[in-house]
Amino acid sequence: MGGAPHPEVSILIVSYNTRELTLAAISSVARETKVAHEIIVVDNASSDGSAAAIANHPAKPRLYALDENLGFGRANNLAATHARAEHIL
Repeated sequence: MGGAPHPEVSILIVSYNTRELTLAAISSVARETKVAHEIIVVDNASSDGSAAAIANHPAKPRLYALDENLGFGRANNLAATHARAEHIL
């Protein structure tokens, strides 16, 4: 269901130096979401290895690893511009 060509929901996650929490969130979404979905992660220039770990996650989230911290709101807006589903979470 993850990475579906026509997702019903786009699930957006913003990360900043929260590697383990973000990986747990991605795993939870992949495990518990029963509809076609995509996971989009924006990493706000983390220095804890978040981007590399997210890129290697088996759920294959779409990652936008930034060179600067845009903040939570702007990072969510960026992710939303890449969402393919009508519904965004």
